[in-house]
Amino acid sequence: MKLNKDVVISNLKRTPFAQISKGLSSYESHEMALSVAEAMFKNNDGVKDAIDGVIMGEASSSQPNPARVISKLLGLADHIPGLTLANNCVSSLEAVADACRRVELDEGQLYLSLGGESLTNLPITIKGSRANKKTATLEKLLKFLPDDIPEGIKITDDLEEGLNGGLTTYGMHVTAEIVAQKYNISREISDKFAYQSYKRAYNATLEGKYKPYIVPMKNSISGEIMNADEAVLLRKGIVENAGRLDKAMLLFENPIMKFDDFKKKYSSHVDKAHGPTVTIFNACPRSDGASGVFVSNAEKAKSLGLEAQARILGFRMKGVDPNLMGIGQAEATLALLEDLNLKIDEIDQIEIHEAFAATAIGALEEIKNQTSFNWEKNFEEGKINTYGGSISIGHPFGATGIRLLGNALMNLEHKKDINRVLITACASGGVAGAMLVERI
Repeated sequence: MKLNKDVVISNLKRTPFAQISKGLSSYESHEMALSVAEAMFKNNDGVKDAIDGVIMGEASSSQPNPARVISKLLGLADHIPGLTLANNCVSSLEAVADACRRVELDEGQLYLSLGGESLTNLPITIKGSRANKKTATLEKLLKFLPDDIPEGIKITDDLEEGLNGGLTTYGMHVTAEIVAQKYNISREISDKFAYQSYKRAYNATLEGKYKPYIVPMKNSISGEIMNADEAVLLRKGIVENAGRLDKAMLLFENPIMKFDDFKKKYSSHVDKAHGPTVTIFNACPRSDGASGVFVSNAEKAKSLGLEAQARILGFRMKGVDPNLMGIGQAEATLALLEDLNLKIDEIDQIEIHEAFAATAIGALEEIKNQTSFNWEKNFEEGKINTYGGSISIGHPFGATGIRLLGNALMNLEHKKDINRVLITACASGGVAGAMLVERI
């Protein structure tokens, strides 16, 4: 969708991203998002009264409509609506896109778009208990746990269910290996891509490039203040010794599953194979975190004293075969460029979600197949994920879309010769999004 209005983003902030069950484990998703929003409003007293709506992206909501909960905890007026969007890993990108639509349609002039996820606090769900008289209440149910659960009662882990992508999708790690086989992506290439993510994010963190965007948070375990992404600092050893990537266990060549078994089990999608590639070190870690940004028309931002950080030219959501999940980034990107009547070579910088190295590379390969875009050259020149990506930074599902926008702003801030940055992300279930921002 091409935007005709002058839509801008302002005051982008996020928490540090933390490893699952580590630095931010005591915070629910809406609590992290609230901290981000409070930091965004700090020293901007008049902005609260001008907000036309709060839109929250979260794959698995921690509260009934957390956007509304956050609105009230912020002290916003009762009449201001709150909307929560669940679109898996593109949820906060969708929250920004939805705000753009509303500004474009003159429904409002200023929106608070948020994203967040606490993978630590995703519940293990017991399904069907209320329909059975023996387990209709928690008190009754606890009498049966853990050894005598009645037939028909299912206990499910919401985190694993989310990673499996629902009834129509293999696990996300499986879809990554399928893409690696389909696009002939070797482990060597994936590890090289992943290493650059670690190195670039680590260097950018030490150089303070992330600091202006990060809201310090109290570490749930140590009590110390966190002001940098936890996973980035924990991977210092990999940055200093790339050989550690070689030692990571392959997900589909180990005592649990051999690669021959993988090929047989997923033969409907793996018609040719060159060998296993996916490891925990060329995949993003499970994470907790939140992010936020103001979306408004340019005149409104100026009148409120908000510094517009970039202009949004347009966005596009598109779906693909759920089991080729990562390739959606290519399709959403190419559809957006068509909407905007632009070619990929007219884009100065790309920020692509690294669910896995294989999915990011697969999407770039698909763009190359359709446009002759030399992504390898652009990657080597630092024009793709300049300051690292999800593999190094982490991936709290609902927060990543706005985090990608933050990295786009870093590019505009530190590279004065670039004007347009493309953001794209894939999500479980085969949905993907793309957005284009430009320098103001």
